[in-house]
Amino acid sequence: MAVVRLELPEPADEGDLGGWADAARTVLPADVWGYLQGGAGAERTLRANRAAYDRVALLPRFLVDVSAVSLSTSVFGVEWAVPFGVAPMAYHRLVHPDGEVATAAAGLGGAFVSSMFASRRFADVAAATTGPHWLQLYWLRNRDALADVVARAEDAGFGALVLTVDAPRVADRPRDSRSAFALPDDVRAVNVDPAVMDSAYTATAGTSAIR
Repeated sequence: MAVVRLELPEPADEGDLGGWADAARTVLPADVWGYLQGGAGAERTLRANRAAYDRVALLPRFLVDVSAVSLSTSVFGVEWAVPFGVAPMAYHRLVHPDGEVATAAAGLGGAFVSSMFASRRFADVAAATTGPHWLQLYWLRNRDALADVVARAEDAGFGALVLTVDAPRVADRPRDSRSAFALPDDVRAVNVDPAVMDSAYTATAGTSAIR
């Protein structure tokens, strides 16, 4: 499976976010689409998260001075151009050849949290980021491999660690099991010891290689 560059049509209007998803689904391989969109188990948490997000609304303020408008904020003493960031997601090169570098460059000055399983080198991601860049970590049993990942991020100038503590083991993801999802040879977690990732490239019927 080769890396796909998404060439998406414009949505019907600026609020038509579903249009982007529909267009992406027509371009991406079915197993990659399932990996991106799927959740664990019966996907109840996935649906609950989306429902909670849909309930969030902006509270407009009227009759205020808008001659100088700024979205900037400060987090941990660091200035952000916008009050949001990009959450960690692994293997961006599944959908774009530039991977995390392309995502970081579009971050608008908010924080970019790189997955430890990024498919581009941390140094390249940091160079493309216009705001703070942080590293997400799983607590690997192989402590030497974990320390090596942290050292690579530190050398690249990453400013904080974001620990994932609710995944003592990989959850069952039915969509990935049905598609026998495995990473293509040209999409690698380039900042992690290759020996840690060996099993992620072997497709086995009825199971996911990410386990």
